[in-house]
Amino acid sequence: MNEFEGSRQESAEATPSSGVDQAKEQVQEVAQRAQDAAGNAQVKVRDQIDQRSTQVGEQVAASALALRAGADELVRQGNQSAADAAQRTAAQAERLGSYLQDADANRILSDAEDVARRNPLAVVVGGVIIGAAAARFLKASSSRRYDATRGGLTYGGAT
Repeated sequence: MNEFEGSRQESAEATPSSGVDQAKEQVQEVAQRAQDAAGNAQVKVRDQIDQRSTQVGEQVAASALALRAGADELVRQGNQSAADAAQRTAAQAERLGSYLQDADANRILSDAEDVARRNPLAVVVGGVIIGAAAARFLKASSSRRYDATRGGLTYGGAT
């Protein structure tokens, strides 16, 4: 083997190794970008949960005030049992509203996980109910979209 063949063999051996190293670096860069994107998405989701829960909490608290006013009206009308039920509901709504306004995303998610661990059947039933409601909503909205794309025609060709 001459000097030229020896250096060619050394560069051929070095090339696969450097190609593997470059591939590893690229994979690490892609993995790091994916982790960064996932972290950013988590932060955005938690921010949204914080904002939405506060808004919902304010709405629930306002509903509690309306329930209390309704309970007062029921008392004036002499319907004490209905007024008591409205007062209890208002108290629960106030507690829920305060919780939603005060809790951050981490606390809400942690509490939801705790409930799911303690009551897995309730989570399954809730999922089925939500799924059925979503299916009905989609079916109803798809019928409206279909009718709208057909120029407002209904069955039998009448408008």
